[in-house]
Amino acid sequence: MLVTHNEIHPAGLQRLAGIGAQVDFMPGPISEEDLLREMQRAPTDAILMRGNPPLTGKVIEAGSSLRVISKQGVGVDSLDLAAAAERGVMVTTAGDANSAAVAELTMALLLTLRRDVMRLNKRMRAGFWDRPTYQGQQLGGQTLGVIGLGRIGRRVADLAKCFGMRVITIARPGVDTNLVVKAMSLRELLADADIVSLHCPLTADNRGFMNRDAFAVMKPGALLINTARGALINEADLAAALSAGRLGGAALDVFSVEPATADNPLFGAPNVIFTPHIGSETTASIERTAIRAAENIVAVLTGGVVEEDCVVRS
Repeated sequence: MLVTHNEIHPAGLQRLAGIGAQVDFMPGPISEEDLLREMQRAPTDAILMRGNPPLTGKVIEAGSSLRVISKQGVGVDSLDLAAAAERGVMVTTAGDANSAAVAELTMALLLTLRRDVMRLNKRMRAGFWDRPTYQGQQLGGQTLGVIGLGRIGRRVADLAKCFGMRVITIARPGVDTNLVVKAMSLRELLADADIVSLHCPLTADNRGFMNRDAFAVMKPGALLINTARGALINEADLAAALSAGRLGGAALDVFSVEPATADNPLFGAPNVIFTPHIGSETTASIERTAIRAAENIVAVLTGGVVEEDCVVRS
């Protein structure tokens, strides 16, 4: 089996050793050509997918022995699900294993941005003491728009309610209305929310949907948080909205190109907090997701049962 990274947690490796798997590692960055060479080098029964390597239709087709692709995490937008389904390759994720970690980072970014922590820290280091004139805003009573009420979005909604926030989301079949005040259209949500937080998967339909039109609908001074996928946002449009003062700030853990490069327009925009896609990178989360990813592979290769919430349907 192949791991698209230079390592996995020992607990995950132990699960794979239990079935006698030969594990090969691929240090990044990984291209389609790299994966094709690996598929041709040796029969591969399983891929443990770390990061977002280009598991294209060509790569999947080249894996004549391939039976399962198991993501250590939840995002599979770099994987051709249709090709996997056509070849009978099961695709799995780590289910709920990293949800708590990502939700915690979301709230950390939200609090840091709303309470001006980064800016005030910088000013204090420059010799300023803003207490006599500073008036900030608190989360209680503000409206959080959660776009994507899946496992992570639900946790964020729960945490936000603990801060006394009003939580709204987009109307979708099966939305748990007990978690939110109201389910509405995207346009209504953008116009109503003081803070918008993205938790939806990236698809062909929503790529770049947070663009100048969306920012024009949002409240003046509203905040945007993204711990989902960078390509959900048109980064040039966001930079323009921040520079013009249309939005009050943004906090981003994900970017359209990763690692983010110096020419990213957001690096020149005001009031933006960046973290390098580390939402799920906690000690506990890394161990849990590695175990779940490995156990999904073991289940498929030994005729076991994969938990339903880990199976990805095309």
